[in-house]
Amino acid sequence: MIGKLLNYFYLKVYQNGRVLYRQQQEISFREKYSINDSFRFNGENILFYGDGSIICGRNSYIGELSTVLACDGCKVEIGNNCSISHNVRIYTQSKTADQDFSKSSLINKANVIIEDYAWIGANVFINPGVVIGKNSIVGANSVITKNVPMNAIFGGVPAKLIRMKSSNA
Repeated sequence: MIGKLLNYFYLKVYQNGRVLYRQQQEISFREKYSINDSFRFNGENILFYGDGSIICGRNSYIGELSTVLACDGCKVEIGNNCSISHNVRIYTQSKTADQDFSKSSLINKANVIIEDYAWIGANVFINPGVVIGKNSIVGANSVITKNVPMNAIFGGVPAKLIRMKSSNA
């Protein structure tokens, strides 16, 4: 009986500690970056980092296990009313693929912009220099290597246009 009570007690302490850690982490993100008060961190293990600028608009959210890197001199901008699912990776810096890594290490650095009303599915990777247009959709498990136009539905590896949204919807 006492063992069960101790286990219950330790479980509650652990759970409360995780909640406090998550709240403190969100406070630190809001202090370092420009994040609207209505922006939501939906879940645990969300990481915003880097010496660049991260700007998050009104009524948007990002899901559990997601990572946003804004390297020095670059920005990630998430517009208003955006839905970013879990396990999404957004980076403003990566190595340039078309090079001989034994001789050089060229770095690609560029902003990432997600315009208003965009919907990003789960497990999406967004490369540096990409603009995801207003009211567009990126399907789950996609790798975004080029701009997504407004009102487009993109998906795949690498992501390609699936179709444009109907104007009647």
